[in-house]
Amino acid sequence: MQKLIKTSFRDSFIYGLGNISVKVIGFLLIPLYTDPRYFSVDEFGIIALLDISGIVLISLMASGLPQSLMRWYWDDEFRDNQKGIFFMSLSNQVIVSISFCIILIPLAGRFSTLIFGSEGWSNALKILILSTALQAINNIINSLMRIQSKALLFSVANFIKLAVVLILTVYLIVFRQAGVKGIYIAQVAGNLLFIILLSVYVARNCRIFFNLQVFKSMSRYGFPLLISNFAAASLAVIDRYSLNSLALLKYVAIYTMAYKISSVLKLVIVDSIKMAITPMVMQKMNSPDNKRFYSKTLLYSSFVLMLGIITLSLFSYEIIKIISRSAEFWIAFIAVPVLSLSVFFANMRETSSYGLIINKKTNIVGISVIASSVLNIILNIILIPVWNITGAAIATITTQFFYWFLNYYYSQKEYHIPYELKKIAIMFICGGILSFAGLMLNELHIVPRLLIKTACVISFPFILYLFNFYEPVELQAIRGFISKWSRLRNLRDNLRSLKNIQ
Repeated sequence: MQKLIKTSFRDSFIYGLGNISVKVIGFLLIPLYTDPRYFSVDEFGIIALLDISGIVLISLMASGLPQSLMRWYWDDEFRDNQKGIFFMSLSNQVIVSISFCIILIPLAGRFSTLIFGSEGWSNALKILILSTALQAINNIINSLMRIQSKALLFSVANFIKLAVVLILTVYLIVFRQAGVKGIYIAQVAGNLLFIILLSVYVARNCRIFFNLQVFKSMSRYGFPLLISNFAAASLAVIDRYSLNSLALLKYVAIYTMAYKISSVLKLVIVDSIKMAITPMVMQKMNSPDNKRFYSKTLLYSSFVLMLGIITLSLFSYEIIKIISRSAEFWIAFIAVPVLSLSVFFANMRETSSYGLIINKKTNIVGISVIASSVLNIILNIILIPVWNITGAAIATITTQFFYWFLNYYYSQKEYHIPYELKKIAIMFICGGILSFAGLMLNELHIVPRLLIKTACVISFPFILYLFNFYEPVELQAIRGFISKWSRLRNLRDNLRSLKNIQ
């Protein structure tokens, strides 16, 4: 169990480095996007709406294939034909991506009118559709690297892609005056480069194969996930579409700033852990200690995430002032704690749905997310006209809690796992109080303000200790970790030891 947990953290760390690079590049571009010389506040809102439209499109184009690939790749019946399963998934995704481009690109003008009220953004939408189609193909390749635990290759390939996107974006906007279109032209180039870089790796893992019965089984498994992914993507973007319809484009821009800050947690922590853990969940389906592993995965990932939530919420005011070139965005810090805490429930939902995945009850996931999306729409309609961005944030956290509870309830009925909910509740309450403390500290002078906020972050593990949060074996492991990694002269040996974890 300890070796498996160490492997999980090692791979999560490596995936995290790749995901951190995504956020670093995103943060490097925020000053450019908020610079009045290149984009107005309303144009930042336009970029936000285009980005979330891409999220919805990718949920449809991916068509549940990455999840189906991951499930069938480790099926005992197909262990001798894993290359064939990958080939069938990849070739199907290429056909789906091409089909979407053929259908959607001619309709870009209508979509532009529907979203923005004019056809002026149709060219940007066409480029976005092409970029999304390529990204869907990239996702299949990324899934294969995750399945094979190629964490380093995954991170390096994605980092190169993102570096190219960053350089091209800056060049096209600053030197070529390409405006919003330049952002998505750079993304098309980056996605194409990614496919070219990994073409040899892909070819080595392909074997021409097609089995109609297997294809039907994977499709039946993947279709509910397609509905679920689409509904989940819609759930993630309803708030900004609602702000665009019920408030001003300016509020879309301000809310997007808060969302970008809080989404660091989802990308760097939640997604990194998910990338490392999901293949292990499939591998350990029939292991005798799997339920304890699943339970501890939720507890430990929640602990790491809550530390990140507290840190980000407390320092969001300073972060936004540093990265934004316009003072109009500074008010966004008010929504960051609420949106950050909503990520806590998103992680719980991801991690407590293993029973549904193992028993192939993916239709329940789809029903849950559809119900949550309906609730989110209703809450946004009620709250946004009253509280604008704060109302949208409250609607988001309420919906994420509801979404988690539905998945948890039905997952436990299908496959009971003894999660430590009491400890997680203590963690959430203590972390929530510390996260909101920053709202009362921002009027202080910068030096005492930063010192108090830092003390709040450091105090979190010790506050949990007062509630008997840690087991004796966990305290022993923490002491061993501190003792091992505090010896700087052994740093090289300690880093080498990570490579030996199987």
